[in-house]
Amino acid sequence: MDFLVDFIWPKFCVVCGGGGAFLCRKCKKLLPMALQICPMCTRPSIFGLTHEYCRKKNGMDGLMAIFDYKNNAVRKLIETVKFGFNRELVAIVLSGWKKPRNWNKRVVLVPVPLHRYRRNWRGFNQAEVIARVVGGKKTQVMEALLRVRATAQQANIRKRKERSENVKGSFRIREEMGSRLRNKRVILVDDIFTSGAKMRE
Repeated sequence: MDFLVDFIWPKFCVVCGGGGAFLCRKCKKLLPMALQICPMCTRPSIFGLTHEYCRKKNGMDGLMAIFDYKNNAVRKLIETVKFGFNRELVAIVLSGWKKPRNWNKRVVLVPVPLHRYRRNWRGFNQAEVIARVVGGKKTQVMEALLRVRATAQQANIRKRKERSENVKGSFRIREEMGSRLRNKRVILVDDIFTSGAKMRE
């Protein structure tokens, strides 16, 4: 059956155009790993931990980025998932990635939500797909957040201050989820981290 599907709808590498797979082995090996940065100031940080002087009461403790979004190949892959509606590509790109050893039963993955209009248009939330691939069968994924207002796409806004203003007040915790998150180690999951405005909000 897979042969028939591949015959009718052949797969081509998103990066180089070669046939056989959405991401060929050669191109996957060339994907550059991300430089780890502090999520609060976006300057380099060991293991992506928040700098001591950047810590805030409701701020993030750290950031774990996998691939460098500034790379053209990585951008192509993300755009194909988001605008080419290819969620199969997420599992291919992240295959071989191993969960940190310190993830235990207290860890909950919370995908950053899309507004319902954008989710309906795309048919899925790419952050949720990433969370389920990364979490596997043993790590809980909880859709604990709501996007309460539609915003302009962050990618189209250049200035850092305007990015922060764009997403201000656009998220809230679902009422029924507050108690379920208590005493959990919450890891936010999104597809892209650039200025960090959305994640910090």
